[in-house]
Amino acid sequence: RSEFDSEFKELINKPNCEFIEVDARDVKILEQIIKPEDVVFNLIAFNGTGNFYEVPSDVISHSALTGINIALVCATKKVKSYYYFGSSESYAGGIENSWVPLPTPEKVPFVISDPSNPRWSYAISKQIGEMACYANGLQYGLNFLIFRIHNIYGPRMGFDHVVPDLIRKFAKGDGTVLGPDQTRSFLFIDDAVNLILDLAIQFELGAISENVINIGTDSEIRIDEVAEILKNLINPDLKLVSQDAPAGSVARRKPDLGVLRKYLSFNPLSITEGLALTKQDYFENHRF
Repeated sequence: RSEFDSEFKELINKPNCEFIEVDARDVKILEQIIKPEDVVFNLIAFNGTGNFYEVPSDVISHSALTGINIALVCATKKVKSYYYFGSSESYAGGIENSWVPLPTPEKVPFVISDPSNPRWSYAISKQIGEMACYANGLQYGLNFLIFRIHNIYGPRMGFDHVVPDLIRKFAKGDGTVLGPDQTRSFLFIDDAVNLILDLAIQFELGAISENVINIGTDSEIRIDEVAEILKNLINPDLKLVSQDAPAGSVARRKPDLGVLRKYLSFNPLSITEGLALTKQDYFENHRF
């Protein structure tokens, strides 16, 4: 399909890869393709901040129903293990009210601060996905591990996230920066993949006792600092213009990595190096 980039097409054409395109909300289809003793990684979600505001019903349908149904089928099919990719958005509503500490550990309350704001369509969907793990673990004995993802960035991530959005705007001479005083803890995609695979290996060996592990970095950085790095890489003479972030956007994000570091030691790529690699990919591969 035209929307599949060249890297994805190359992957699915490998002899050891089978690509099946289905609607993962459909339980009957899931029952056909998920087999006993499979190891299942569920990365499905309708992500992208713009989608949260523009098509929130689709976000809930594709993100929540898949979380519910895949967990159920994996449980009833007795898969070997099920890995669910959660999100820091699940607890974001608690940060503004100081109900959630910073750095943020895994065991914190989930909060939807304003149900009338469609932004929370994604957060509530990921909350449901995590709850589905616990529910099926209790009722059917599902063996699961949740990776709670925090601000992964890197090549091939579209434009619905802050880093590629800034790259595209700066390349076009638009210096607008939303929420410059907000902070995030960015983790480069290669580091995230390596952490997840290493943790999954340990989980398969029975060496991990927790059910949720934060995936991220504890290096907190302001959005205007990210913007300054990208500006110098793309258009040093560009004038940056600050604007308020969309309503509901969390002011700070910094995960507690105590559980992660129980199992792994890691030295993530610096934000400067990661942004340079991301910018290079977008320019060299004409992703605009």
